[in-house]
Amino acid sequence: MRVLITGAGLIGTHTAKELLDRGDEVTFFDFAPRPDYIRKVTGKDVPVLRGDIRDLAALVDAFQTAKAECVIHLAASVGEANINNVYAGFQINLVAAINVAEAVRLAGVRRLVHASTQAVYSGEDPKELLREDSPIDCRERVYNASKIGCEHVLRTYSAKHKIELALLRFAGVYGYYSVAGGPGVAVQQAVWDAMAGKPVVLNVYETVDFIYAKDLANGIALAVHTSPLPHNVYNLGSGRLTTVEDVEASLKAIFPAIDMKRGKMTPARPRMDITRAQTDLGYKPEYKLEAGLRDYIAQLK
Repeated sequence: MRVLITGAGLIGTHTAKELLDRGDEVTFFDFAPRPDYIRKVTGKDVPVLRGDIRDLAALVDAFQTAKAECVIHLAASVGEANINNVYAGFQINLVAAINVAEAVRLAGVRRLVHASTQAVYSGEDPKELLREDSPIDCRERVYNASKIGCEHVLRTYSAKHKIELALLRFAGVYGYYSVAGGPGVAVQQAVWDAMAGKPVVLNVYETVDFIYAKDLANGIALAVHTSPLPHNVYNLGSGRLTTVEDVEASLKAIFPAIDMKRGKMTPARPRMDITRAQTDLGYKPEYKLEAGLRDYIAQLK
C-alpha cells in the first residue's frame, strides 16, 4: 500500500519502519524533517515532501505526488505546554486537520488515519477504565479542544465523502529519540539524566497509561491494513496503568546507583481499555515499561 505520513517525528518514523517492514511504500510530508533521524529509525532513505500542513495546495500536491492510498495524519503541536497562542494552536491542530481531510477528498485518498489522544477523556479517577464511548471534555485546554474538534470534523468528512476513517487515541508515548509533548516527556528526561549520571527528579504523572513507540507503531499499522474497520475510534495504549512507583522501580532496575527523588507530580489519569483494538485489529502491545525503557536506552547508546 502507498502511505503518506504527515510528521516525521518519533511516532511517524517508527510507524514508517513498521509499514516498510510489511512491504508498504511510505512518503513523509514534513515542514522541517531530520533526514539522519529518519534514516536511523527506518534504516532507509524514505522520500520526504516538504510543506506546511496549513497549506491546502501543498497537501493536495503531496498526496497526488505520492499517489497515496492511505494518509496517516500525525503532524501537530503536541500537549498544552507547547501551545503558547490559542489562535496558532487551533490553526496547527484543527484547521490543518480540516486541510488534510479536504486534501484527502480532492486527491481521492481511500483511508485516513488520524492521531487523537487520551487527553480527550474527561475521566480522572485512576480506578476508572477509559473506553471509546467514555465521556470526553476539553477542560478549557487548546490541545484537548483541538483534538476533540478534529474528531468531529473528520467523522463528518468521512460520512459525507465515504472516506475510511480511523481515529486513534494514543496513550502517553516514549521512545527513541525525543518526545514532543505529553506524559512521555518526564520519563524521557529522567532517562537522559540517569544516562548522564545526573540526579533524577521525577516530574511524572501519579498514574497514566504509557505506550512504547514500537508498540504504538504496530497499532497504527494494523489500523492502516485492517479492512473493513468495524469502528472509527480505537484506544491504543499499553493495557496497563503505570504508577510513579512503577517508573521508579524500572529506573532503579536499569540504573542501580541512580540518585532519584520525586518532583512535581501531575494528577492521576486512568488507563485506557484496549479491548476494541485487540478484537478488531489484533493489537497486542509487547513492551512493559522496564522492557521498553531498556530497548530505548540501547538505541540511545
